[in-house]
Amino acid sequence: MQIYWTINQIPELAGLTPSQSKEAWQFCFKKYAFKHWEVWVSLFAVGLLYALGSSAFRGIIGGAIGAGIGGGIFSVTATNVLRPHLRDYVDSHFSTENSSTHS
Repeated sequence: MQIYWTINQIPELAGLTPSQSKEAWQFCFKKYAFKHWEVWVSLFAVGLLYALGSSAFRGIIGGAIGAGIGGGIFSVTATNVLRPHLRDYVDSHFSTENSSTHS
């Protein structure tokens, strides 16, 4: 799995304006992210790592470290499962070719 630190680094969003990238990301995340089991597993991992971190380091600092690691896993997982949906969204909304020109 590739790690993308910002949405601007996702290849499917390359060449779009920042507002177009944000629009595509928000639409696809809201509509598709939680329809994939991998995202649910990674979300469970956030809670699990928070619990492990807080118990291992006996406090909120350990919990924050665990949740941060879990959040990174969630982010990578969500980005990778959304890439096909982002590709479809960009092709249908921001394509230079208008689909109405095809008869």
